[in-house]
Amino acid sequence: MPPCTLGLDISKVNIHAALLIEGRSPRGKVVSNDAKGHLALLEWLRASQARAVALLPGSDQSLWAPPSPELEQLQQLERRLQALEQMIAQEKNRLESAAPCLHADIEAHIEFMQQQHSQLRQQLQDHIDQHPDLQQQQHLLDSIPGIGKDSAARILGELGHWQAFGSARQLAAYAGITPQEKTSGSSVHGKTRLCKLGSPRLRKLLFFPALSLLRWSVPIRQWRNALLQRGKTKKQVVGAVMHKVIRWVFGVLHSQKPFDPALAFPNSPA
Repeated sequence: MPPCTLGLDISKVNIHAALLIEGRSPRGKVVSNDAKGHLALLEWLRASQARAVALLPGSDQSLWAPPSPELEQLQQLERRLQALEQMIAQEKNRLESAAPCLHADIEAHIEFMQQQHSQLRQQLQDHIDQHPDLQQQQHLLDSIPGIGKDSAARILGELGHWQAFGSARQLAAYAGITPQEKTSGSSVHGKTRLCKLGSPRLRKLLFFPALSLLRWSVPIRQWRNALLQRGKTKKQVVGAVMHKVIRWVFGVLHSQKPFDPALAFPNSPA
């Protein structure tokens, strides 16, 4: 089978596909962006003998499933909370350089947005309380050290359709907290840093639980000291703890079991 390349332009309504097989003329196909269209695209690929990109009989042909309405609403509430937090920070920065005649107006706007933020946080929790499944997921996340009830609600909202992640590594990549080493040939070896190609919103929600663990968790502090002795920087240590937290998040959600310290810290004294 000659090499082939499939390009997809995905919109809300349609999927525009372009298939280039080496030695052949390019081919195009437009299908609807729904289950019927997805199946039509697969059949078109099979008919084109594009074995490198088409799904073969007997392989996993499961289609993407959208999140439930209650989970989608939870995610929108969380996104709105983060948007308000950003706007509040912007107004506080603006207040520092604004003329005195504008101080009262800006301060009133900040107070209004803070009230909206408080109401929205309560609305987010009320939404979780109305859905037993979301309550269960929040309870599981709340069992993780460093993550409280409020943080659990917001992390759950930012994760969205968490069932789509097949491994802790995939979830860590989505959050952008996988280690990335900068290298070039044999002469350039930069420090290992977080990839940061994923969700900055999720990273922000994981940052403070990581700081809490570094302050209060004895096993994490021992691990921190070991990392520092190996030459890791303080920022790298924080990133490593965030990575550990996201793996715990994946573990409790997919196992549907609360956090188990014996599994997380097998070498720690009882």
